[in-house]
Amino acid sequence: MSRSNHQHAWETEEHPSLEELRHYQSGDLSAPQRHQIEQHLVSCEMCADLLEGMHLAQPARVARAVRETRGRLKNLLAQKKRKRKAFHLPLWQIIALLFVLVFALAEVVYHHYFNRPASHSAPQTQETTVPWKLKGKVLSPEGIPLQGAKVQVMGDTAKRETDAQGFFEMDLTSGKAELTISYPAYPPKGAYVAPTNDTLQFSMARSK
Repeated sequence: MSRSNHQHAWETEEHPSLEELRHYQSGDLSAPQRHQIEQHLVSCEMCADLLEGMHLAQPARVARAVRETRGRLKNLLAQKKRKRKAFHLPLWQIIALLFVLVFALAEVVYHHYFNRPASHSAPQTQETTVPWKLKGKVLSPEGIPLQGAKVQVMGDTAKRETDAQGFFEMDLTSGKAELTISYPAYPPKGAYVAPTNDTLQFSMARSK
């Protein structure tokens, strides 16, 4: 039935009002009134459709439909978010992965091109030591020669004693040596010496 036909039928026939249909829908009418409206609905397709539309448009049903729609949308968004997490890495993880790859590549290039062992390297020569004679003089803090001072090279049991002028001589085989000089009135003195032709002087110090 077209809209114009519906309007003409509504104007020419007697139909229950919208208020009566609402009361019928909510169950507020008496039994005779409900029976009268039900008889009209059987013969009036337009009022039956209107009542069905009013039933579908109930606030509770609309609210429930809205909640169901929101729930379906929420589930759909959650599924998309899980898929995105499963297949897409965060930006910082991508940057860290690229940094590790670049570092590993640089290390491979360095070891391959710049850290190769020399194929024809010159033979290394060991430092040779030449025996030399150490000449020295042991003095007191005041500069007086000390006779009988004992001079010993670390790691060697042989000792030398100074003469009346405080002089001593000893043959050394190593390039450098560590001496220990002792005299009864003073604490032991340590000294490092290197090959030289000069006479070295060693001044003892008083204990503090």
